[in-house]
Parts: sequence; C-alpha cells; structure tokens
Amino acid sequence: MVALPDYTRIRTEVDGGVATLTLNRPEHGNAVDDAMHSELTSVFADVRRDDRIRTVVLTGAGESFCVGGDSSPSRTFTTLTGLTPIQEARLIVETLLDLDKPVIAAVGGDALGLGAILATLADVAFLAPSVRLGDRHVLGGVTAGNGSAALWPVLVGLSRAKYLVLNGEVLSAEQAVSVGLAHQVVDDPLAAAHALATRWADLPPFALQSTKSVLNVHLKQAASHALGYGLALEEQAMAGPEFAAVLAARRAKR
Repeated sequence: MVALPDYTRIRTEVDGGVATLTLNRPEHGNAVDDAMHSELTSVFADVRRDDRIRTVVLTGAGESFCVGGDSSPSRTFTTLTGLTPIQEARLIVETLLDLDKPVIAAVGGDALGLGAILATLADVAFLAPSVRLGDRHVLGGVTAGNGSAALWPVLVGLSRAKYLVLNGEVLSAEQAVSVGLAHQVVDDPLAAAHALATRWADLPPFALQSTKSVLNVHLKQAASHALGYGLALEEQAMAGPEFAAVLAARRAKR
C-alpha cells in the first residue's frame, strides 16, 4: 500500500490501482475548515498525475461524509494556497471535473453543502440508508455558487434543481437516488464503492478515462457558463448583511 502526498485533513492511500481519499475530521462531521478547503484544491490534480492510480474512492471518516463548510467562530477563511476562498472553491470543482479517472463516492453519513457537491459530482455515489443530502446555502444567507446551482440542472433538470436549491431541500438517501443525485442506496457504501472501483481499475484505462472525459463535457460546459458567475455572487453575499446576520445568530446560540 502506497500513500499519496501527505495532507492534514485528507487521508490518502493507494492499493491495486485504487486510491482511497478520506475526508478526515470525524469529530466535526468532516466539516471543511480552511486547511481542508485548501487541500481539496490540489488532491484531485495529484491523483490525476499519479500513474499508479486508475480509480478513486472518495469517503468520509466517522459517521458523516461531509456536513459542509465549517461555520465555527474560530474559522478565519484564511487559505493555505494564497488564493481567495472563492478562487479555491472554483478550483475544487474544476479539478474534480478535470479528473479523468473515475471517482466513486462512498457516502456513509450526511452530505451537506460542499459535501453534497463532492458526492454528487462523483461519477457514482453509493449512499447508506440513513444519509441526508442537500445544499442549504440559501438558508444560510449565501448564494449557492459553489456547484449546486450551476451543475445540478445537468444532473436532475432545471425545474427540479431550482426547487432543491432555492428551498434548501435536504433529501433522504432514497430521495437523492430517485431524483438522480446519487446512484444507489446500499448497506455498506464503502464496500460497494471499492468493489466497483476495483472492477473499473481492471478495464482498459484509456478507454475508461477517455469515455469519462466525454461524459464530463456536459458538466464542464455548464461550469464554464455558470460556476464563475455563481461564485462571484457567493463572494458578494459573504460580504453582505444577510450572511453576517446568520453568522451572528449561530454564534449567539453557542
């Protein structure tokens, strides 16, 4: 077993051509803090460059997949890359879409906000029966700019995406599958993901990866039209009074 470059918030390992990437803040529901956000900007590019890797399993440590961005008062939104958080957010989505090696999400617990984006932009997502999945950006006073508003219309259709995103809808695992945001509900998502990743790792790599690249053109075209616009509005919202009021209310409850 061989490790990819060391990260502080993402556990990485490679075995038999399958890379397993584990979001690793289990005590916080794998909420994305500044360090994890910065690491997510490079991990998919690292995987793409590593010739040992043919497929990827993306999962979360502990009981959650990823509950979204860390909203704790201690978070400073200071990146490790020198980019702004919004520039990083765009890079996370774009490098994930640029990764030609299949990504299979093993979603054993809640996938919210950015967690929902990562799960739904995987090529296949297996969900545990208890999973909740959704993007509640709008309810938090922020534009849903980092993926759902731009890309979910490709996955589920525009009308359905509008309802899900504008309403901040949180779906059950069965609902997420029925609308087309995930592939299947299974008792052991990690085992199912590894079984499929292992099978795909044995397929002719150019045929597999080039076919995925063709399929991802649909998502990349949508991203080229809407992602930058959405993130610019998200940045504006984060500097505005509505987001500040939501943050103040959260902190007052603690």
